[in-house]
Amino acid sequence: MLGTAVADARKNKRRQRRKARVERVQRVLQRVPLLTTPSKPSKPSQSVASSSMLYVALPKGMSNEVLTSEAMTVYFNPKLHIPNCVIYELTETEVTIFDSPGAEKRKNYNYDKDPSTRNSPEHWDYRGSGYDRGHMAPAMDMKWSPAAMRQCFYMTNMCPQDHDLNGGAWRLLEEKIHRWGKRDKRLIIATGPIMGKSVKTTGKSCAVAIPDAFYKVVYAPEQGRAIGFIYPNEPVSGSFKKRAVTVDEVERLTGLDFFPSLPDNVENALESHANPDQWSK
Repeated sequence: MLGTAVADARKNKRRQRRKARVERVQRVLQRVPLLTTPSKPSKPSQSVASSSMLYVALPKGMSNEVLTSEAMTVYFNPKLHIPNCVIYELTETEVTIFDSPGAEKRKNYNYDKDPSTRNSPEHWDYRGSGYDRGHMAPAMDMKWSPAAMRQCFYMTNMCPQDHDLNGGAWRLLEEKIHRWGKRDKRLIIATGPIMGKSVKTTGKSCAVAIPDAFYKVVYAPEQGRAIGFIYPNEPVSGSFKKRAVTVDEVERLTGLDFFPSLPDNVENALESHANPDQWSK
């Protein structure tokens, strides 16, 4: 009986934490200003449910600013001068726009300081570092409007990334996810750095942290599946399947909590399994 009572108490406590977290999601979404510029074509409006999927719970003490635009939500670390996480929704309709002849062209946009925060690096902070300005939300997923492309080139969406990784295995993964967006109708995609205990930096206007590795988390709501990927910040070869991990593993390494607005049983089932074969079909 005592064991049952303890178990019930733990469940109730977890329900209370979950309820408080969901309420916090809505408060955050309501108070964060949208930094948008009117443009055409515009992004299809998100429902409250899909917007809540863009909320990421951060561990206590992690330095963070929430920067919300029409393109993405950036959880920016003002001490490290890189994002903790960049998360956005990708839909079949958007992929169709991206792949059309009239889509925005990457060559028309330049890296720029994010005007929404004084902690943004300058574009020249990466010069001479040996690292690329690696997009966390890739430009190929932001071609639906000039504003989205401009926001994706802000330095708050960048991390120092190995050149061969950025143009090789990481880009191949981004292209796969882009195609999955059309196939699966709708995806929630989160990307960011994994930091080691000893942090190296680069930069002139500020100290920009160099990640040890990168993660991606992909959730397909209609199919009810999710998967994570971890790539070291160095040249990588081999299939994306070799880099697949559970969302739980990404959370363990980063301290982040993805999709906290989902019911416990749904979140636990999604995040504890990863089957790359389900994604390659």
